[in-house]
Amino acid sequence: MRKGRCVSYIYRYRNNERCENAGFIKIQCVSNGNENQARIQIGLKLYKKMECKCEVYLLHGNSGRFLTDINFCARERDTIMKRMFVPWDNPLGDFVPLDEYSGIFFLCDDGEQLLGLWDNKLVNPEDIIISRRTNLKENNISDNKIDGKTDDDVKNTTDYNGIDEIPIIKLNKEYKDACEEMLSTYPKLALFADSQITECVKIEPQDIGKLHMNNWKLGENSFLSHGFYQYRYIMLGKVKLNNEEEKVVIGVPGVFSNKERYLANMFGFSRFVPVKKDRLMTGRFGYWISEVSRA
Repeated sequence: MRKGRCVSYIYRYRNNERCENAGFIKIQCVSNGNENQARIQIGLKLYKKMECKCEVYLLHGNSGRFLTDINFCARERDTIMKRMFVPWDNPLGDFVPLDEYSGIFFLCDDGEQLLGLWDNKLVNPEDIIISRRTNLKENNISDNKIDGKTDDDVKNTTDYNGIDEIPIIKLNKEYKDACEEMLSTYPKLALFADSQITECVKIEPQDIGKLHMNNWKLGENSFLSHGFYQYRYIMLGKVKLNNEEEKVVIGVPGVFSNKERYLANMFGFSRFVPVKKDRLMTGRFGYWISEVSRA
């Protein structure tokens, strides 16, 4: 692959045989001052019955070197978009330039394997030796659009019901105690009479460190960080959705749009609750929520 622009398709593999198309990869070399960067865009459409994580590896021969993760919510039917910038001459910090890689390998935690190749070399997925790296810092997702898709490109909805299942952060009784303490002592947020939110307070990302360690991964969640830097707080509260039991949630503040829905789903916040219940969701302020287990 030469410095410039590259577009490749992503294919599912079963029994080492290439099957149907499942997405695309776009790579473009862009100048950032004195450094050339690779703008990598990945679009994946995978239907999963359960919440699923897909690990993404750059291929160097038969070696798969960890690049990033892509998360899929249960029964997600939209194309999940991932965009990132890495140094062209040193994308993984090991001084191997991007043009020496042959493609991208995708490994889902349910065992599904996918490949997107930009050269003519044959690769057997079973021969790939993966090496996970964690030192790569991903840039924030663009606020303007998602790989050319704006709200007008997505089907308009007037009543968004979200995903049937909210992603659950599995925590134990320690979290329940810390949660109740924060709900009783932290600054209260305004409530509306007809809201599905029954109680809520302002917290900050560093407050996550007071909770059970199973919850600490949210401190590195890019979507949560973006919401905090935009609104200067995140929400911890209780919600009652339709006829369901009251749930304890962490909420990222935001305004509903189809673009924001894509981003929220990508990072595990798959359901939107407006501060004031309304049939029309677009343009309403509220919270993208993830349920907290109180077991």
